[in-house]
Amino acid sequence: MRLLMSVTSVVFLAVAVNGCSDSISPESIVGIWVEDGSPPGNSLEIMLALNASAVSGQGSWCGEALGCGLTTVTGTATGNRFHLVTTFDNGRIETFDGSLVSSSSLTGTETETFSDGTHVSRDQSFTRVIRDPAS
Repeated sequence: MRLLMSVTSVVFLAVAVNGCSDSISPESIVGIWVEDGSPPGNSLEIMLALNASAVSGQGSWCGEALGCGLTTVTGTATGNRFHLVTTFDNGRIETFDGSLVSSSSLTGTETETFSDGTHVSRDQSFTRVIRDPAS
C-alpha cells in the first residue's frame, strides 16, 4: 500500500509539473501573433521567424477608417527580450520592446513615431495564434 501511494504521488507530481511548465526561449517567438486590445475595426497580425538573433516577418493590419494593408517586421532577440520594428505599407512605423512572459504571450512597450518627430508610447501585448492546419 505504501509503495502504491509513493508511486501515485510521484506520477501526480510529474503530471502537475509537466502541465504547469511553459518553457520559453527565443525560439518561442516563431509563429503568428495578434496585437491585444485593438479597438473594434482595428487589428495587427504578424508572422515572425528567428534566425540566430535576427527576427523577421510579415503581417497584415486593418484600421477602421484607414482600410487594410501589409507590414514587414525586423528586429533582434536577446534571450527572451525582443526589439521589433514594424513598417506599415502606409509609411507608419512602430517599435516594440518587450519580452516573452510565456510561449503565447509577448508584452512590452510600443512606440509610434509620427512624421513631425513626436513619439507616443503605450503598453502593448501580443498573443500567439494557433490555427488548425485544416482551416
